[in-house]
Amino acid sequence: MAPHEPLDWKNLFEKVHKHVPLATPTAKPDGTAKPDRAATLRAETGRLTHLDAEAARQIVSRFARPVNVVNGEADYNLADPIVATSHGRLSVDPLPPPVGDLSSANREAIGHYGVHLYLDGLLHLPLSVARELSRHRGHLYLDAIRTITDAVAAELGQHRGGGLSLNNLRHLSTAASRSLAQHAGELSLDRIPSLNPCHAIELSQHASSLYLGQLAGLSSLCAAALAQHRGTLFLNGLADLSGPVARHLARHAGELHLHAVSMLSEEAAEALSLRQGYLCLKGVCQLPSPQAKWLCLHRGPLFLGGLFAINDAAADWLGTHVGSLEIRVSDTITHDQLIQLTKHKGPLRLNGLHTLSVEQARIVAAQNGFAGLTLNDLKHLSPAAAGILSRHAGGGLWLDGLTNLSEELASQLVKHPLLSLNGIESVSDSVARILSTHVGGTLSLRKLRGVSDAGFRQLCGHPDIELPTPSSRTIVANRR
Repeated sequence: MAPHEPLDWKNLFEKVHKHVPLATPTAKPDGTAKPDRAATLRAETGRLTHLDAEAARQIVSRFARPVNVVNGEADYNLADPIVATSHGRLSVDPLPPPVGDLSSANREAIGHYGVHLYLDGLLHLPLSVARELSRHRGHLYLDAIRTITDAVAAELGQHRGGGLSLNNLRHLSTAASRSLAQHAGELSLDRIPSLNPCHAIELSQHASSLYLGQLAGLSSLCAAALAQHRGTLFLNGLADLSGPVARHLARHAGELHLHAVSMLSEEAAEALSLRQGYLCLKGVCQLPSPQAKWLCLHRGPLFLGGLFAINDAAADWLGTHVGSLEIRVSDTITHDQLIQLTKHKGPLRLNGLHTLSVEQARIVAAQNGFAGLTLNDLKHLSPAAAGILSRHAGGGLWLDGLTNLSEELASQLVKHPLLSLNGIESVSDSVARILSTHVGGTLSLRKLRGVSDAGFRQLCGHPDIELPTPSSRTIVANRR
């Protein structure tokens, strides 16, 4: 669209509504998926390559979704394709200064939906356009912009109510870094290839999630600066983690994500052992015993979801870790290794287990404490193993990978007092009747869609069974 062309909103929105009727469910009678309204709208806005200030003002006005209270509840329209992009994200942040006309609805709004505005085809960002777009309340994606001026950065730094994505920027001045650091939401700069200490110092003042996924290297000075950052820090391009850099990053107070590190040196592991807080090393594929010995001293959530295998010594050390532990194992894990991991004092998530033998079920069911056990990759479970798992007394039990529930399996699992089965999408009337007998804290069935009216009534009459949202329940209840 040329800058001087008027924005044809009628045509744009008619395209969305024509292809995706607003009042239809998300699946056709034959089971095939209907087009996604939000995705269709994203495709249309993503085609815009140029905007002038007036067009940008229209976009912000058209995408604004203020929320008012009606009869004591937030008023919204789930069929609105623009609201659908927010995925239910409701903010009580004050609305920006007037955009277009200030209607009585806007004046009385208590907040807004954090609508996702995708303008990832926009090639240029003049100051006047940036000023208008910064008024948008919700996530703002500008992922085709390669360069911005300091003045544009100052405007974008004032954006509120959602994240700001500038994933095609290749360079930032110190002043621009300072301005963007003032942004109140998550900030994504995943194509910035390098930082100097001045940039790092400025960006460290940012207080929400910060994405710097293209940094292949990081100096000790930059690491020291970024360690002062107060939000979640994603350094997912950093493959080589030296000891000095690890020592600085270990002091970071928020969540720390280092997804590209595949091999962890003993020096880096020793440095990270001093960390207290969330540490994600999802790219680490091998963990020798010396590194495991150091990592077990880390305190807080530890994510090791990329391991190909662990040895007996590493399992022994990780079993002594304090804090939640998420680790990838295999179906061939030895009983001794499983015993050691189950000694872990904290929430334990064992990824990679697709089946569970009776003996393995007996081992994990012996978990102590009330931290909880997650086995969400489990696809198949025998009634015998389920009966043993039902006696698990270590807190909640998450089995969200199960997609089929027979009467025999349901009869065993329903005995567990804190159970999550969020992968189950349909059940028979007989299984619904069994699940309705659940006694204890919670039974979660948040993805359940296929159930008869009679089965639905049995389940929703149980106060401890968690079912899908009201909008989904309506579809469920009407099924025959």
